[in-house]
Amino acid sequence: MEAMVAFGLVLGFLVGGMMLALVMGYRSTEEARAREQAQRHGQVVRAAQAIPSFFGKSDRGELPGISGFDELLLGRLESHVREEQALVSEFVHYPSINSLYRQAPQSLRMH
Repeated sequence: MEAMVAFGLVLGFLVGGMMLALVMGYRSTEEARAREQAQRHGQVVRAAQAIPSFFGKSDRGELPGISGFDELLLGRLESHVREEQALVSEFVHYPSINSLYRQAPQSLRMH
């Protein structure tokens, strides 16, 4: 009987130690993975900042007259989207073949 109690204590100590080692190993692995991911994220951000982008700020400064062109283009796009949205809402509320294939009065073209 005493041998079984001693064997149970030794077995509990052994299993507990193994579980402790597994948990500590898992934690160190996850901490290393988090450090690596943070480091990789920093590298990706630096690499993405180096790539010129469409909406990025240029180093050369803004060309003269571009803001007026941008505002004009934005105004035309906005009016085109509103006209298309009006046609779509008309079709949704009153569906018909004629309203399905009707074009917007002003097509969006840049000459």
